[in-house]
Amino acid sequence: MKKCALEDARNMVSLIIEQRQETESGRRVAAPIVKKLIDTRLCRMAVLEDLGGLEMSPVDALPVIEILAGAEASVSWTVWNNTLVNYLSRFLLPDARAEIFADPTWLYANSTRPSGRASIGNGGYTINGRWSLVSGCELAEWMPLACFVEEGGELKAGAAGAPEMRFAFLKKNDVEILDTWYVGGLRGSGSHDVVVKDVFVPAHYTFLPSDGSTIDHPLGCVPILAAMVAGLAAQTLGVAQAALDTVIDMGHTKITPGPMPDLRDRPRAQGQVSSASAGLSAARAYLHQSLAKTWDRAVAGNESNINEISVVWSAALHAMEISQNTVNAMFEAGGTSAMYTDNYLERAHRDISAMMRHVVAQPLYSEQSGRVLFGLEPNDPWYAI
Repeated sequence: MKKCALEDARNMVSLIIEQRQETESGRRVAAPIVKKLIDTRLCRMAVLEDLGGLEMSPVDALPVIEILAGAEASVSWTVWNNTLVNYLSRFLLPDARAEIFADPTWLYANSTRPSGRASIGNGGYTINGRWSLVSGCELAEWMPLACFVEEGGELKAGAAGAPEMRFAFLKKNDVEILDTWYVGGLRGSGSHDVVVKDVFVPAHYTFLPSDGSTIDHPLGCVPILAAMVAGLAAQTLGVAQAALDTVIDMGHTKITPGPMPDLRDRPRAQGQVSSASAGLSAARAYLHQSLAKTWDRAVAGNESNINEISVVWSAALHAMEISQNTVNAMFEAGGTSAMYTDNYLERAHRDISAMMRHVVAQPLYSEQSGRVLFGLEPNDPWYAI
């Protein structure tokens, strides 16, 4: 499966590039690309084969995501967000999971922001709320949305006295999409707001993040957030690698008028591309190596320990930092040419800026990894899920 998926991703690159303007102007992934994503099942890499998925390890998914990101970050972002839903479905009962993945043409969106309320009653929950940044919501058939649980008009206490947070899977017809996504970076991701008003969701379409996995497969015990942050890092590496390749290509054609040396003859540019090439290669290798250890443990039927999870987070956050520094350096090296929208460097600069604003890219999680290195327990409940 992994070879097929990788080849499918490579074969999509030319189409993705051809459809860039359509993706940008429509603020959503262009329809021909969506069709290819469905046909190749790249949005189901972490779904079991008997549910129409590719059943790929998170390690094998990394180069697929990186290739897509290098062509168009909004495409990889859509695939990556679908993958989170793939993983979260482990907490559902098998029958509910089978319903949600019944049609191989279905895509998914999600929000982990608990900006809704789920009121208990009648064997389920009544959902109300508004969620922002729901990437790919216009394409999605189902969306798990995070809510705080209410009982008798009061927030229900969960673990350690904190409000109980529950995800509810809602169908597209139960959700109103608000046209809010007017941005620069990741413009094609269609990350609009969604609103839900008084929609009843049966209990079997909901779950707590602390629920046990109902999937008897290595994919059922992979640390979800560690795999997801590694996927985000792979995307930033893809954007950065494409930026580096763009500057190297420009070096063969960019002629500077006047006495200034051409791009490829400038010592600073030479040093920048050399450092970037080594930095990206090293960060990529460490990312893959660290995630592979968690996968090997899952294959052996064991859950990853907190130290291994911490290494994945550290490797991913390091790769993101290297990637952003590389894009900034290549944007500088590209000079005035990098300012124009027909130059990939302009797109890379704004896309990676948007990507680095995702919650898992924030300093909080680097601090959590530092706590683990000091022998302390992480104090963020999501860190080791």
